[in-house]
Amino acid sequence: MRNDPNLTFLKAFFSARLDKLRDVRDDRGAISIETMMIVAGLVVVAAIAAGVILTKVNEKAQTIK
Repeated sequence: MRNDPNLTFLKAFFSARLDKLRDVRDDRGAISIETMMIVAGLVVVAAIAAGVILTKVNEKAQTIK
């Protein structure tokens, strides 16, 4: 199975975002509201990407049958 360039991009993008989020803390060491909003946004983007990928896989599976 070959590497999908979209999946490679998503992995690199999310790992960069997560590295940045690990460094973002407020005075007390707790995660800020902005950070939580970014995380929620990344979760939504990941869910959309997974939905698109699953749709494409299911379409290919239907054409193979």
